[in-house]
Amino acid sequence: MGESVRPADRPSGARAVRALLTDPVLSVAALGIAVIAAVLHAPVLTWAITGGLAGYSLSGSV
Repeated sequence: MGESVRPADRPSGARAVRALLTDPVLSVAALGIAVIAAVLHAPVLTWAITGGLAGYSLSGSV
């Protein structure tokens, strides 16, 4: 006959949610979306970083 599964062996709701949140696929997907968004906004991000560094150096903090 087939093996019986004890209730303790089945993932509970909290375990299933934790397993979903710690799955590497979710992290890779979020990172991929962030990379695509950064590529689409590269000119704006470049000027923002350049302006931030220029302001930091001109403020006398360097």
